[in-house]
Amino acid sequence: MIPIKHITSLALIINLLMGIPAFSQTEKKPDEIILAVVEDGIEILQDPTLAGAKNLIERQARIWQLLEPHFNLEEMSKRALGHHWRQRTPEERKEFITAFTSTLKRVYLGKTDTYRGERVDYIRTMMKGNRSKVQTYVYTANGDKFSIDFSLINNTNTWKIYDVTIEGVSIIGNYRSQFNSILNRSSFEKLMTDLRKKG
Repeated sequence: MIPIKHITSLALIINLLMGIPAFSQTEKKPDEIILAVVEDGIEILQDPTLAGAKNLIERQARIWQLLEPHFNLEEMSKRALGHHWRQRTPEERKEFITAFTSTLKRVYLGKTDTYRGERVDYIRTMMKGNRSKVQTYVYTANGDKFSIDFSLINNTNTWKIYDVTIEGVSIIGNYRSQFNSILNRSSFEKLMTDLRKKG
């Protein structure tokens, strides 16, 4: 499992990701997308009209509405299921994408109130074909530093995120390990039941 402090860091990134307009992805390079996301996301995090427990549902709805277009959820689902993806029918794949997306949404939108003035610094971008990795550091208010890498893919003329790696721990790799363990000892139906219960 990913340590709580790393999940908190990912929640920060999710908060920061919510601000960039979707149309600009076709006009920007991967690093420009991430940097714009951080700047625009912080503005939304500091919006007093969305602050407080009374605005939680609206805030989370706004976050997901703005966040979802920047993730390649099919690619994330495919990689999370690993080699088991090839064994699934088109309908099973569709059902898995829906269930896995709900899991991601529930887990990480539940941690949307962690921003405490953290700062994100851009380090470098590595490109290879239609894939890229944007490397950043997150500095917390108490002086801690976390490395967070964004993996993006461009297979639809649009750069989208398919994985986030925190301190060397891949979010999708972590899920792939969990799902593989379940599928090696049980069935796809059992995995789907578990995902639907949690989602």
